[in-house]
Amino acid sequence: MSLRLAFMLILVPILIVMTMRKPIFGLYATIVMYYFRPDIWDQPSWWQPVLWLTVATMVSWGMRAKTVRMPGIMLCAIAVIPGMLLASLTAFKSEDASMAATVVIMKLIIAMFLVVQLLRTPKDILTFLWMNVIANLWTLKSVVIITAGGGDASRANVAAAQGGGANYLAMTFVMALPLLYFRYLHGSSRERKFAFWVAPFMLFGIMGTGSRGGFLTMFIIMILMSIRSKQKAKGFATIFAMILIFVVITPPKKWERFMTTFETSNQKRGFAANSRLDLWKAGWQMFLESPITGVGLDNYQLLSPRYTGYFGGKSPIPYRPELEGTKGHRGFVAHSTWFQTLADGGLVTSVPFFALFFLCFVALRRTRRMPLPPAEKKEVYFISHIYELTLLAFIIASTFGSHMKIDFLWWYFGGVAAFEIIVRQQVFQWQQIQHQSFLNLHNQQHAAQENAEATT
Repeated sequence: MSLRLAFMLILVPILIVMTMRKPIFGLYATIVMYYFRPDIWDQPSWWQPVLWLTVATMVSWGMRAKTVRMPGIMLCAIAVIPGMLLASLTAFKSEDASMAATVVIMKLIIAMFLVVQLLRTPKDILTFLWMNVIANLWTLKSVVIITAGGGDASRANVAAAQGGGANYLAMTFVMALPLLYFRYLHGSSRERKFAFWVAPFMLFGIMGTGSRGGFLTMFIIMILMSIRSKQKAKGFATIFAMILIFVVITPPKKWERFMTTFETSNQKRGFAANSRLDLWKAGWQMFLESPITGVGLDNYQLLSPRYTGYFGGKSPIPYRPELEGTKGHRGFVAHSTWFQTLADGGLVTSVPFFALFFLCFVALRRTRRMPLPPAEKKEVYFISHIYELTLLAFIIASTFGSHMKIDFLWWYFGGVAAFEIIVRQQVFQWQQIQHQSFLNLHNQQHAAQENAEATT
C-alpha cells in the first residue's frame, strides 16, 4: 500500500464525518477530490472517494431537507436519461459500453441535483466557483513543473488529476479566467491578490499544454471579458497585460504549433488537426444513419475506424475489419462534444443536452434583468457573466474535445440553476422590504392626518 493511499484511507472517513454534520462541506470536498483524484494511486476497486463523498452528501442533505428544488434546468437534465437509455437499448456495437456511459451521466446528474439543493446564498455561489479554480491548481502544478522542466516541446500531455489530455487541461485553465478576471477587477482585496498571482500561472499552463483549441478559446474569452467589464479602461489594461504575459512566456516552438490553427494546408496543419475533420464527418454520418437514437453512448469510439478508414493513434493505422477490437487497434473519440453526442445519442439525447446550455444562458440573462438594490444588482451582474463566459469557454473548447462526461460541466449546470433561484429570492425579499416601507409610510401619514383632525 502506498503512503498516499494510506493517507487517503484516513482522510476520507474524516471528510465523510464532517459531511454528515454539514452537507455543503461534502460538496466542496467532492470538488477537491475530483481534481486531486486519489483513486489513480493503485487503489482497490471499491475505493472511489468521490463516490463515497457524494453518497454521504446525499444522505446528509436528505436528513435535513425540508424542500426540494426542481427548476427547469434540473428537469431538462433529468430528461437526458430516458434518451440515453433508449440509445443504449439500440446500440450498434456494445450495449454494455453504452449502459456504462449512461450510469456515469446519471451519477453526474445526481451531483448536479445536490449542487442545486445546497447552494443557498451568493456567498455559496462564489465559494463554489473558487473551489473549482483552487482545486484545479493541483493539475496546474503538474503542467507547470513538466513544462518548466523542459518536457514535451509541443505538448505537456499530463497524466495528472483527471488524466485528461492537453486539450482538456487547457480548457479547465481557460474556464478559470473569467472568475480570476472579474474578481480581480471587482472582488474583495483577498480575491484581487489571489487572482493577480494565479492568473499568470494559468496562462503558463495554457501555453504548456500546447493545445491549439485552448489557445483559440483563450483569446475569444479574453475579447469577451474585456467587452463585458464595466471598468473599460482597467478591463482592457488587464486583458492587455494577460496577452503580453502569454506572448512573453510562449517559446517559438509553441507559437509555431499555435499558428497552424489558421493554416489551410493539410500538411502544415498536421495529422492531429486533419483527423478532426475526418472524425467530425464520421460523427455526422453516424447521426444521419440513426438520427433518433444514435449508435449508442461510447459506441462512436468503437465504430469510428470503419468510418475514417484508420485506427486511433498519433499516426494512422489502416483499418482492417479483422483487427477491430484487438490490442493496439482502437478507435478515436469524435474530438467534438457536439458531433459525438449527435452520433452516440441521436436526437433523444442531444436535444435535451444541448438545451441545457440554452436554458443556462436564458437564466443568466434573466438574473441581470431582475430588480434589485444597486449593490446586489452589481454582484449579480458579475457572477452571471462569470458563469456565462465559463460555459462559453467550455462550448468553444468542446468543439475540439469530447467532454459530455466531465464532472464539473454538470456542477456548473447546477450552479446556474441555484444562482437563478437565489436571485429570485433576493428579489422577493427586496420587494417585501419595499412593500413594508410603503406600509410604514402610509401608516405614518394616516396617523399624522388623524392627529391633525383631532387637533382641529
